[in-house]
Amino acid sequence: MPKTKQADKNYIAVTGKIFAVLEYIIDRGARQEPVAFAKISKDLPFSRTTIHRILYSLEKLGYVEKAQIASHYLLAAKFFELTGVAVHFRHLQSVAKSVMQNLVTRHSETVNLGVLDLGQVAYIEVCQSPSSLRIAAFPGERNPVHSTALGKALLAFLPEPEISAILSEQPLVRKTPKTITRKGHLLEHLASVREQGVAFDLEENLAGATCVAAPIFDASQRPIAAFSVSGPTTRMSAKLNAVKDDVRAAALIVTRMLTPMSTVADVPKIQERRTNASRSA
Repeated sequence: MPKTKQADKNYIAVTGKIFAVLEYIIDRGARQEPVAFAKISKDLPFSRTTIHRILYSLEKLGYVEKAQIASHYLLAAKFFELTGVAVHFRHLQSVAKSVMQNLVTRHSETVNLGVLDLGQVAYIEVCQSPSSLRIAAFPGERNPVHSTALGKALLAFLPEPEISAILSEQPLVRKTPKTITRKGHLLEHLASVREQGVAFDLEENLAGATCVAAPIFDASQRPIAAFSVSGPTTRMSAKLNAVKDDVRAAALIVTRMLTPMSTVADVPKIQERRTNASRSA
């Protein structure tokens, strides 16, 4: 006799049903168009009672909501809160990729895209230099904020309480003889970053490596990411001013792309407003 296939004791069957209903609404309601209960119950192999109970539960939890049309459903705010970060990063990477590649073509150095995460810099995209002698980072890698250009570019434009909170939790570890390890000195340095709109890592995180970074802002004028160009000091020193101008311009291009409601003239003023706010704080 053929053996009877044993059920997976660890699998919770109702979970599969819940996600089937949620995925159906996501697929059919991608443009936030209401999805009919009748359509869901017709297309999914569950009883109408089961689907109704699942929708009721998802509504109570805040992941779906009833539309103005009777017996129709939409994705609700809590769903977008849950998925927003992942969607945001994918969009940011997509928008930034071509700009990063242009920087690599122009300067032949490694270009990084980083974000703040738990008080550290996390690299989410890296375009490597074509040179065999290069400063290489990898997506997922982390570094301190105080010793990296990316970290300082992001830190400088945060509200003062957030800067203080991050610095109180993250020790200013000496990575090289040139690392800034005193809080007062770092705060002075961040004021200079706000003035220039760019941050420098002059062999502060890695001996022999120089890096220049500029922040990318969202529509609320909050720094959400930063670009950096990094390379051996022997190559970077001669082109530091050109790299500084280009990385700042690249960050502003992506800021404009992420904030379509802002005018071209308004976006460059973000850094100016941040600087003035910091002075008055």
